[in-house]
Amino acid sequence: MALSRWNWRSGRPEDDADYEQQIQEIRDKTPVPTIWLFGKTGSGKSSVIRFLTGAEDATIGEGYRPETKTSRRFDFPDSLEPLLTFLDTRGLAEANYDPSDDIAAFADSTQLMIVTVRIADHALHRVIEPLRRIRKAAPHRPIMLVLTCLHEVTGATDLSDGPDPFLDSDGADATRPPIPDPLPALIQEKINQFAGLHDAVIPVDLTQLEDGFADPNFGGDRLKHAILDQLPLAYRQAILTLNDSETDNASSRQTRARWQVLASSALAGTAGAVPVPWVDIPIVIGIQTHLAMKLAKIYDQEITPARWAVLSSAAGTRVAVRLGMRGILKLIPWVGIAAGAATSFAFTYALGMSWDWYFADLRKGHVPSPEQLKEIFAEELKRGHELWRAK
Repeated sequence: MALSRWNWRSGRPEDDADYEQQIQEIRDKTPVPTIWLFGKTGSGKSSVIRFLTGAEDATIGEGYRPETKTSRRFDFPDSLEPLLTFLDTRGLAEANYDPSDDIAAFADSTQLMIVTVRIADHALHRVIEPLRRIRKAAPHRPIMLVLTCLHEVTGATDLSDGPDPFLDSDGADATRPPIPDPLPALIQEKINQFAGLHDAVIPVDLTQLEDGFADPNFGGDRLKHAILDQLPLAYRQAILTLNDSETDNASSRQTRARWQVLASSALAGTAGAVPVPWVDIPIVIGIQTHLAMKLAKIYDQEITPARWAVLSSAAGTRVAVRLGMRGILKLIPWVGIAAGAATSFAFTYALGMSWDWYFADLRKGHVPSPEQLKEIFAEELKRGHELWRAK
C-alpha cells in the first residue's frame, strides 16, 4: 500500500535526504520545467509568477534564493518537489550587466525564456543587447516576448471588458473588438526592436483586483497555454489547475496542500513514464508516502498508527491491482508508458486530495470514517483522470 514505507521503529518515514536521492534519477531524465525570466525590475515578472502559480507576492519574495551574482531562483511550491522553477535575472538596468555567468549557469537547465517588457518602455537597449548573446548561446530555446501594463496606454478603454481582441482567428468571437490605438503601433515597435529575439509575442495586462479592471488576468490564459505547450505532459496537466477558479475561496492551508498534491502528482506521473516494468512502483509509493507526511504537516496533524491505517485504506485494493496492471501494460511499447504515467498521476492526485480532506476534517475536530475517505478517493480519482486528459 502507499503508506507501507512508514518506519515503525523511529516513528517517522524516510527523511528528505533519502527521498531526494530516490527521485533524483527521475529529475535527471525529465527535469522540472525551468523558466528564465528576463526583464527590468517592474516589468511584470512577479505578476507572471503570481498568475501561473496563484502564489501571493509575499510567498514569491520569500521563496527566492541567490543563484548567480545577477540572478535568483524561485522553486514552486518548494525546492524538494517543485512544479516549476523560475530564474529571475536582475541588474538589467545597470550598464555593467554581463550575461556570461547566467549563460553558463542556465545553458542546459532552462527550457524556456520569458522576456517581460512594459508596452510604454522605449529604453530597452540594456535588455536587448544581453538578450542577443543569450539567444546566440541557445538559439533553439523558445523565447516569449510578454508585453505588459497595456492599461498604461489605453486611456479609458478597459481591454479586459469583453472579448479578447488578441485571440487567434480560430478562437475569436464574431464580435471581437478592434485593438485600440495606440497599441497596434506600440506592439509593432516592440516586435521590430526584438526582431530575431522572440518566438512568440503575447500582450497581457496582469493587474491587481483593486485596480478595478474587469479581468485582472487579461491575456493570462493565452500566456499560460503558450507556456504549457513547452512543458512535459505530467507537469503540464498539473499546472493547468494551479489558478483554477475553484480554489478562489480556499484557505492558505488548503492552497498550500493543493500545491503539494499537484507537485507530487506531476512527479509520480513522470516516474510512471519510466519505460521499464515494475521499477517505478517503489518510487511512486515513496512519492505518495512523502505526500501524506507533508499534508499532515500543513494541517498540524500527528500521524498515529491508527490514522495510517485509515489513510492507507482510502483506495482499498485498487492501488495494488492498478499498479500491477500498469506493470504489465509497460511491456507494450508506448501504450504502456502512457498508461503508467496517467495512472500514477491520477492515483497520486486522488490519494492526495482525499488525504487533504481527511486532515482538514481532523483539524476541524471531526473524525472522518474510512468509508467517507473511500468515497472522496473515488470522486477524486475521476477528477485525476480528467485532469490528465485536459487540454
